Amino acid sequence: MIYELALISVVIAAGYWGWFFLRHSPTTTLTFGAMQLGAAVLAGLGLLGRHVDAGWLGVAGAIGAGAGACLLVIGPLVRVAARRLVADERPRLAGRLFDLAEILVPGAGIAEEKALVRAMTEIREGRIEQTVDALTAAKDRAPPEARLAIDERITMLYLTAYRWADAIAHAEAHLFAAPATHNVEGSLRQALGFAPPVWVELLGAYGRVGDLEHAARMLAKLEDVCAGRDDAALWIHRSRVMFLALAGRLDAVRALVVARRSRHMTRAARAYWVAVALEHRGDRAAAVTAYRKARGRSHGRPRELIDLALARLSGTAPAPAAAGAPAALAPVALAPVALEVVARVEAAPLPALVPVPRRIGSRATWLLTGVLVAVWTSVALGIGETSDIGVLTRAGALVHAMIAGGEWWRLIACLFLHVGTVHFLLNALGLVVLGRLAEEMFGSARTIAVFGAAGIAGSLASYVASPVGISAGASGAVFGLLGAVFVEITWHRDRYLVAWKRGMWGALAAITVGQLGYGFLYPAIDQWAHAAGLVAGAAFGAALSPHAKWARAGLYLGRAMALGFGVFAITAAVLVIGTPLVTSLTRGGTARRIADGVAITVPASWLSTPPTTIDGKPEPAHVLQPEELVVVKLARMARGDPASQLAVWIAEEGQRSAKEIGELRMVHDPIVALPAGWDGRELAALGPEDDLGYRQRMRVILCDRAFADTTIVMAIQVPETVASAAPGFVAGLIASTAPASP
Repeated sequence: MIYELALISVVIAAGYWGWFFLRHSPTTTLTFGAMQLGAAVLAGLGLLGRHVDAGWLGVAGAIGAGAGACLLVIGPLVRVAARRLVADERPRLAGRLFDLAEILVPGAGIAEEKALVRAMTEIREGRIEQTVDALTAAKDRAPPEARLAIDERITMLYLTAYRWADAIAHAEAHLFAAPATHNVEGSLRQALGFAPPVWVELLGAYGRVGDLEHAARMLAKLEDVCAGRDDAALWIHRSRVMFLALAGRLDAVRALVVARRSRHMTRAARAYWVAVALEHRGDRAAAVTAYRKARGRSHGRPRELIDLALARLSGTAPAPAAAGAPAALAPVALAPVALEVVARVEAAPLPALVPVPRRIGSRATWLLTGVLVAVWTSVALGIGETSDIGVLTRAGALVHAMIAGGEWWRLIACLFLHVGTVHFLLNALGLVVLGRLAEEMFGSARTIAVFGAAGIAGSLASYVASPVGISAGASGAVFGLLGAVFVEITWHRDRYLVAWKRGMWGALAAITVGQLGYGFLYPAIDQWAHAAGLVAGAAFGAALSPHAKWARAGLYLGRAMALGFGVFAITAAVLVIGTPLVTSLTRGGTARRIADGVAITVPASWLSTPPTTIDGKPEPAHVLQPEELVVVKLARMARGDPASQLAVWIAEEGQRSAKEIGELRMVHDPIVALPAGWDGRELAALGPEDDLGYRQRMRVILCDRAFADTTIVMAIQVPETVASAAPGFVAGLIASTAPASP
C-alpha cells in the first residue's frame, strides 16, 4: 500500500506540475516540466505493473518513484535549505547546496539563483568591479530615466561592500548632480534627488570616513524633507541613529534603540550602534564589550564589519580605508554645523514608531503538529504499537459501539491518534504543509478553528455513516484545511494572484481529487471522514475568511471556536486517561445472550449470530463486540469425556482460526486465568497483513466445561493488548457461560 501510495502521489503531483511548467513557465523550465511528466508516466506504468505480470513495468515504476522523490521532494527541500543559507549570508555553503539542487532538479531555474549567490560572494569579498563595469556599460545604453536607477545600484554595491570612499565618489559624480527625473510628484525621491535608502546609507558613509559635517547637512535636509510625512519614519530613525552614533552621542542613541521604539531593528543592530556610539565617544573598553555583544548576535557581512571595528580598536587592522576612519580614542570633534544638527536632532521629538508588518507565524501549525507528535509518542511508549487495535481502542480511537455507549470524547480524541508510523507521518506532513499555508491566510486562531471543526465533522460523519468500525487520524481535519485554503484563494482570487500564477489552485484541486480517488482503492481508508472534513473545512473557510464582509465577526467566531476546541480536546484527553478499557467495554450495562443453547452475560451492545455453514463446513454460534474486538464462539454437545471433547474442539477451532487470524501456537504464559471448573488452553496468533500492512497479535482461549449431561465448548478471540488490559473481563465472560434454561 505504501509503495502504491508513493506511485499515485508521483502520478498526480508530477503530472500536474509537469503540465503546468510546460504550459505556463518560461523556456528555462521546459526541461524541468518534461522530466516531471516523464516521472509521472513511469510511475503510472509502475501502477499498471502492480496488476499485470510484466517485470519491466515494475522497474519503470521504481525509476518513476525515485525520479519523483528527487523532483518533488528532495530537490525542492535542498533548494529551500540553500535559500535559508542565502538569507543567513552564508553564500559559499548555499552555492554548494544550489549545485546539488541543480543536479536533482535540472532546468528548474536554479542557475539564476546561483548567479545571485556568486554576486553575494563577490560583494562579501569586495570584488564588485566586474558587476560595476557591467552596470556602467548598461547605463550607456539605457534611456535617461533609467540611468539614475543604475547609478543608485552602483552606489549601493559600493556601500554593501563597505567601500565607503568609492560609494561617496560615485555618488558625488553621478547622483548629487543628476538631473531631475520623472519621479512621482511629492515623493521623497523627488525631494531628495534620488532614493531615500541610498541617501541614508550615504549619510552613514560620510560619517564613517570622518566627514560628519557633510553627514550633518544630509541629515538636516532629510529632516526638512520628511517633516510631517507618515511614510518617512524609517529613514528618519535610521539616519538619526547612524549620525548620532558616529557623533558619539551615546544617550541619544540609547533612547532611539530602546526595544519598544525600534521594533524594526534586530537585537544585534541595536547593540552594534550603541558600540559605535561608545567608540566615537572615546570609551574604548566599553566599545569593545559592546561590539563583542553585537558580534555574538550577528552573522555574515555585519559580523565582518564588527570584526573590522574590533581590529581597529585593538590596533591590528591592516588598513583603515575599508572600515572607515581611524579608531576614535577620544570624543569625536564636531564642526559647528554638526553641533548645530546634533542639538536640533536631540531637541526634536523622537521619530514616530516605524510600522512593522505583522508577520503571521506558524504557531498554530506547530502547536497542532506538536500535539500529534506528543500523542503518538506517548501512546507508542506508554501503551504499545499504534497499529494495534487494542492500543488504539485504549487510547481513544473512534469505536462506534463505545461512542453509542456514551463515550462522546472519542469523537475528538481520535483526531490525534494514528494507525502506525506511516499514517502518522503522512498526516503530520500534510498538517505542516497545509497548516502553514492556512495560517498565513487565516491566522492562528481561525486555523485551529477550521482544523477542529473539520476534524469533528469528519468524526461525526464516520460515526453516522458507518454502523461499526474503528478509525483514527487527523485526515479529516487536514482535508478541512485543504478545503478552507481552496475556497479562500478561489473566492478572493484578486488577493492571491501570485498563488494563481504559481499554479496553487490547480495543485490543490489535483491533490483533492487524487486523495479522494486514492481512498476508494482501499476500504481501510475512512472516506466519510475525508469528504465531511473537506466540506466542513470549505464551509468554515468561507465563514471565517479574513477578506469577507463579516471578517471581524469571523475573527471573533474563530477565536471562540479555537478556544472551545482546545477545551474539548483537553477534556477528551483527561477522560481517555481516566477511563480504563474494561469500563469502555462494559459501559451501558449487561445482557444475557443465548446462542445455540448456551447463555452468556455480555455487554448490552454486543451482537449474537446463530450457528451456520460456510463452504459446507459448520460454523458455531457467535457472540461478539460490534467491532469484533472480542469474538466468542459457543457450542453445546452431549457430555462425554471432557479431555477428548476439548481436544476435538481445539483441533476444529484451530483450523477455523488459522484461516481467520493465522496459525495458532501454544503459549506458556497465559494472560487469562480460567475460572474454576473450566479447562482449556490459551494460544497466540499473528494475524495476516491488513490493507495497511500491519499484523495484529491475537490471543485465543479454547476451553470447555461439563454441566450435568451437557458440555459447553467456547473459543474467545481477542487482541493480545485487550486481553492484557482486561483479563478479568475475559475471565468473567467465561464464568458467566452456562447451558440456557429450557
